[in-house]
Amino acid sequence: MKNVFRLVLLAVTAALGFWLWTVLFPSPEKLVLRKISSLATTATFTAADGNITRAAKVANLIGFFAVDAEIHFDAPGQAGRTLSGRDEIRDAARGGFTSVAALKVEFLDLNVRIGADRQTADVNCTARVNASDKKDYGVQELHFQLKKIDGDWLITRVETVKTLQ
Repeated sequence: MKNVFRLVLLAVTAALGFWLWTVLFPSPEKLVLRKISSLATTATFTAADGNITRAAKVANLIGFFAVDAEIHFDAPGQAGRTLSGRDEIRDAARGGFTSVAALKVEFLDLNVRIGADRQTADVNCTARVNASDKKDYGVQELHFQLKKIDGDWLITRVETVKTLQ
């Protein structure tokens, strides 16, 4: 009976240790998924959010991007646009946060691929955006490139994926 109790205790301790290890030292895939998920949360705001809240969200949003980040956006029916650097991204975000009453951003079907050097990552996903509390929403496939800079995963490039129309 003592041996069974010790084996059970050992198994529980090992399982608890493994769980604690995964919580304290998550895999790069989990860190990247959290970063993209957090980006969607930061980009989301409601009509009830005031100007100070929106300004804080813009400031937080910029923290997800590297200094030399680029966004290449080419939506169907619109002219393509490229934003280069944090300043242009901040200005575009500020304009979007002030011109739209509400915005809900979701990233679905996330597919993360970590580079062989474990310092870069590629994320493919589907963005679903609902503006101004309308029932209709826009869907666009996106490709993110992230790089580990000073211990944090930062977005270096975002581009829309051209799909068949």
